[in-house]
Amino acid sequence: MKTETEYIEFVSALHDTVYRLARSIIGDDVEAEDVVQDVFERVWRARDAVLESDYPRAYVCRMVRNLAIDRQRAKQRAQSFSLSERSAGVSDGEGYINTKDMATLTIKLIEQLPERQRLTIHMRDVEGYEIEEIAHILESDEASVRVNLSRARKSVREQLIKIMSYGVG
Repeated sequence: MKTETEYIEFVSALHDTVYRLARSIIGDDVEAEDVVQDVFERVWRARDAVLESDYPRAYVCRMVRNLAIDRQRAKQRAQSFSLSERSAGVSDGEGYINTKDMATLTIKLIEQLPERQRLTIHMRDVEGYEIEEIAHILESDEASVRVNLSRARKSVREQLIKIMSYGVG
């Protein structure tokens, strides 16, 4: 049986990563923290299996992903929320987009990607996961992860170019 100390060390090292993952899926700080707490409670109950698995970090991230998606879907059903209401528009009266605006726009464009692409680009480019680990989390093969990452980056890049050229081109 794993000790409380091992569990605390594992959770402490992983907390920020799983919070950011949950936040990227749900889009709400409080809900994301609730997901993290629920997952860590489940990890405690299954700590032997989790800590002895080949990829304990991936195991936990998969739990976070699944629970966050479940909560997001429930929230969407409850609120009749439509993704079309979340459009990415940039209005800059000075004729340029500064770095903060660009980052905000990029985040909005990533949020509009299909789920697999959004999760893949977040885990790789924001969290720094390796392709193999992402494949394990998403229960996919490495080739699919590479394809989704490439498509996500291409989509974001093309949309940014279109916006930066103000639709010309």
